[in-house]
Amino acid sequence: MPKIVKPLTDKDIKAAKPKEKQYKLSDGQSLYLIVKPNGTKFFRFDFKFENKRKSMSFGVYPDISLSEARKIRDNTKELLKQNINPILEKNISLEDSTNTFKNISEKWLSKMKNEWVHKTYIKVENVIRNHAYPYIGNKLIEDITRTDILNIIDRMNTKGLHGSAEKMMSNFNRIYKYAVTYNYVEHNIIADIDKKNIIISTSNNHMSAITQEDEIKELLEDINNFENLYKASITTIVALKLAPYVALRPYNLRALEWNEINFEKKVIDIPGEKMKTKKDFILPLSRQAIEILKMIEPFSAHKSNYVFPSPVSNLKCLSDATLGHALKKLGYQDKHTTHGFRSTFSTIAHEKIKEHGFNSDIIESCLAHSERNKIKAAYNRESKYKYFDEKKELMQWWANWLNKIKIPT
Repeated sequence: MPKIVKPLTDKDIKAAKPKEKQYKLSDGQSLYLIVKPNGTKFFRFDFKFENKRKSMSFGVYPDISLSEARKIRDNTKELLKQNINPILEKNISLEDSTNTFKNISEKWLSKMKNEWVHKTYIKVENVIRNHAYPYIGNKLIEDITRTDILNIIDRMNTKGLHGSAEKMMSNFNRIYKYAVTYNYVEHNIIADIDKKNIIISTSNNHMSAITQEDEIKELLEDINNFENLYKASITTIVALKLAPYVALRPYNLRALEWNEINFEKKVIDIPGEKMKTKKDFILPLSRQAIEILKMIEPFSAHKSNYVFPSPVSNLKCLSDATLGHALKKLGYQDKHTTHGFRSTFSTIAHEKIKEHGFNSDIIESCLAHSERNKIKAAYNRESKYKYFDEKKELMQWWANWLNKIKIPT
């Protein structure tokens, strides 16, 4: 005679205390409650399909009530009678289950909403809703496979959405980390995927740079939101914000010292031994650049010679890879480098000479480029203050242009 299982009650579930090892309480008809050592409780259902034992989760208690779990079990049994694999059936009544990818993603988005600016939230939510929910939104997160994820990325790559595809992978990873943390799933399958093999690069040039106005606008928005999206040191965050406004060589940016900044004169004054040209260089600072530098002053001016000290040691500046890694995290691998900010400035400044009124010599002087014409260079041995007033106006025009496209009037 089969053993009769006494159905669970809410009182039984609430009274179940965690133990050193995971254990289960049966409700009957192959439905049972798992109690994990950390106190998490969730429903599971065991069944056979095509002579193979399988198991699926119905959600975490109390987000899924006992009565809801039983209803889902009954729906699942009906599917089995029709020889339908319930794990693959998207129409199973799991709308209220917290274990669907959509519901878990929405919980993560709700958590991040308080940390992000509204524009960032909308941007991330739209990408997930448009490219992930139609394919895996109603699937239980534990039933999603790497193939499901790869298919989503392949579709985005086919549409030419390479940058968005890379950002989607980053968001997938963060959603799965959230799901693992809160015991919605046991393993982060995104960690098993080599992104280098699935993300299509748009360029193989290590000096790659974004030079189209709409793409520059998106880059500036992403930089502005970097601190909301990722954990990073204040030095990395502010250095990334400053990079577009000064267009310095990467070394001169990350190794910038406080004694090279003169707020009173509103200039950066770098000695020749630190310059590629081996000549002293002076760059006028725009109002916007000064505002950004003032952001980092309280954090580093009193404890380091460097404006952007390494998070590891105040005696060192940021490493060569730090800003590049930050840009990669934002989805700009092979699209834009730290050096690329110089190309962005040069391209736009040359394209808009009629707008700002300064010739190529002034633009090249802001970039600290050496005169390529040797004869011309021999007759142009002026001091570092050559073109100073023109450079001052051009750098302010540039900062205003960046702000204009970032925040349209």
